[in-house]
Amino acid sequence: MPTDGIDFRIGQLVVVYQADGKTYLTEPYRLHYLWALLGLFVLVTIALGRGKGLRGLLGTAASMGVLAYVVVPQIAAGSNPLLVTFLGAFGILALSIYFVHGINRKTSAALIGTTMAALVALVLATLLTEWMQFTGLTSEEAFLARFQLGGNLDLISLYLAGVVVGALGALNDVTVTQAAVVQALVQANPRYSVRELYSRGMAVGFDHIGSLVNTLVLAYAAGSLPLLLLIGQSDVPLAILFNNETFAAEIVTMLVGSLALVLAVPLTTLVAAWLLRGRKLDYIERRWPGA
Repeated sequence: MPTDGIDFRIGQLVVVYQADGKTYLTEPYRLHYLWALLGLFVLVTIALGRGKGLRGLLGTAASMGVLAYVVVPQIAAGSNPLLVTFLGAFGILALSIYFVHGINRKTSAALIGTTMAALVALVLATLLTEWMQFTGLTSEEAFLARFQLGGNLDLISLYLAGVVVGALGALNDVTVTQAAVVQALVQANPRYSVRELYSRGMAVGFDHIGSLVNTLVLAYAAGSLPLLLLIGQSDVPLAILFNNETFAAEIVTMLVGSLALVLAVPLTTLVAAWLLRGRKLDYIERRWPGA
């Protein structure tokens, strides 16, 4: 029986619901495919990442648990979305970085770099939100969430929280990698000064920045394909479309997140160079006696 372009077949698992004594067939049952995909992801991650892969999966599960059972209930109960999300996200980030990579100067440098870049993103997004007079009604989901919570939801704070959280995941990857580069340089020659470590670390960082901008823009564009389609088919001038809050908010999110990622590279490199430089002088003397 075709329903909204879907051809159902005999014996197929489907989702139904009942109302007013009637039974409605809604859509195919898809969860078994999702479980299979999740299982494949777990197996590949553990096979290739081994111990760190397993710890990464456990950290991800803990992060999802905190979001689902702490952050979301607190926001629904009327707490400030920005404050709750900010504290929850950084708690998750610290736990996950230290759990996966261990407690050491490298991970501390990554966490400090992430925090600094995220604070820049938050301050800039807050200023732009005020200057551009955003209301927070940037999507249908935001409107429905406010309606469900009786109009007590601070949509501006919710939007800002989304900007920060959207950047944090990518920031984590960038800062840990950049701190690891500096650590490798220190291990190769502990006599490098902070300036030398920063300069050599940024030699890798420049390549990192070049790929980061393109990656993040494409990631945001992929999530906004319906909006891009509307732009392409609309007769409304582009200036009017981009001035609309829905479009403007997406652009602000994309550019602020990209800016935070780019800034995270030099910030983390500098912090890592300062924290890691010259910490094992006995090792230096053993490797370079009389140097």
